[in-house]
Amino acid sequence: MPTLTTLTDNAPRLPCRTDPDRWHSPHANDRRAAVEGCQPCPVRAACARYALDHPEVTGVWGGTTTAQRRSWRDGRPWRFDEQGRLRLVCGSEEAYRSHFGYREQPCVACVAAHEAHIGAGRRARLAEAHRAAGGGSAAGYWLHRRLGEVACAACVAAVQARRPARQARRGARPPAVAAA
Repeated sequence: MPTLTTLTDNAPRLPCRTDPDRWHSPHANDRRAAVEGCQPCPVRAACARYALDHPEVTGVWGGTTTAQRRSWRDGRPWRFDEQGRLRLVCGSEEAYRSHFGYREQPCVACVAAHEAHIGAGRRARLAEAHRAAGGGSAAGYWLHRRLGEVACAACVAAVQARRPARQARRGARPPAVAAA
């Protein structure tokens, strides 16, 4: 596999080679221009991979800033999208959220991952509601419903036990007066 040095030596007139100051500038406008300058580069992906693998590298490399690369060094899979932006590979809760950061609708894989994440959280809360309430609770009843399943007998009993008290409170209220 060719190294980054071999790739850049075989591609003369790269913008980062002809005007390197912009790629290492402390100014945001220069960095933004450098990121845009990387988009058509033929070695952009290899350059970004090199920068991700070498944390000591600073400046704009492969269309990514130092801050972006720092947030990607945790081993999450990434890809370049059609606009040349470094992004998470779709199919996770984080990737689902990143779609909104890019002001776009989430893809099918990310929606499925999000629904699985939400369902797992609801199942965990349901298990805790069953343990804490001694078998069932009104909150557990509604979690069963949100999960699209029939509530267990203990949760149904908890809801039914609350009904007389709620009806008594409603009956004690004065009737609403219609506006004239």
